[in-house]
Amino acid sequence: MASVPTASRSLRERINRPWRVFATGLSFAVFGIGAMVLALTLYPLGRLLPGDTLARDLRVQRMVHWSYRFFVGLMVFLGLNRFRFEGFERLTTPGPHLIVANHPSLLDTMTLLTKLPQADCVVGESWARKPFIGRAARLAGYVMNSSGAAAVDECVARLREGRTLVLFPEGTRSPGGGLHPFQRGAAHIALRSGCDLELVTLHVDPPTLKKGQPWWDIAERQVAYLARVEEPVRVGDHVREGVADALAARRLTADLRARVIEGLNRGSSC
Repeated sequence: MASVPTASRSLRERINRPWRVFATGLSFAVFGIGAMVLALTLYPLGRLLPGDTLARDLRVQRMVHWSYRFFVGLMVFLGLNRFRFEGFERLTTPGPHLIVANHPSLLDTMTLLTKLPQADCVVGESWARKPFIGRAARLAGYVMNSSGAAAVDECVARLREGRTLVLFPEGTRSPGGGLHPFQRGAAHIALRSGCDLELVTLHVDPPTLKKGQPWWDIAERQVAYLARVEEPVRVGDHVREGVADALAARRLTADLRARVIEGLNRGSSC
């Protein structure tokens, strides 16, 4: 009697895997074509319509938000992934938000932006060089982190305008089973702007689309994504009279990384 369910499960797995490879390839093809079309048509139109720089940035960022919602919805419809969000109502209130997150998967930015109609992302140099994604990032007014100290200045200026900023302190996708050392840019931005670090932990089960992992190396089952807003890291706890900015940034970065590890160790029920 026990062999029947086992055989049935094995058959389902043999059928399921080719479908998941096809559906994953279809999803990325849709994303690639969509990114090209939007970067050449709708996003430039969003910059050409009337308004100041802020209005144009927000207009294109809303377009990015809705395009990512479509793509995430497509993956859900195809049965590839499911997504759950906890606490994001705290990140859409008026006023500045400095959002930081771990970076386990290629889909992390997309996952966050589906819940953030306005978000200034900090874009790495390698992504900025990609023909259509880089063009879309520039049209959306994102901050390019290749400019070093100037990028920190720009991030602080945007927070002071009441905008939402998203960055990944690791700078690249996490290694398997751990975290990269955190860069101190987020801490410097927080200390200079006075904004608390709004921490989001991203859980992916089973792990997929990691650094260096090809898209066709798919999981054996549906991937569950959980984006959970944790308690913020209070910048005021690290501002002390007589403490140099560099030391404060180092301590704040260490606290941030410890809090991310704590949030990940709590696990998820995604």
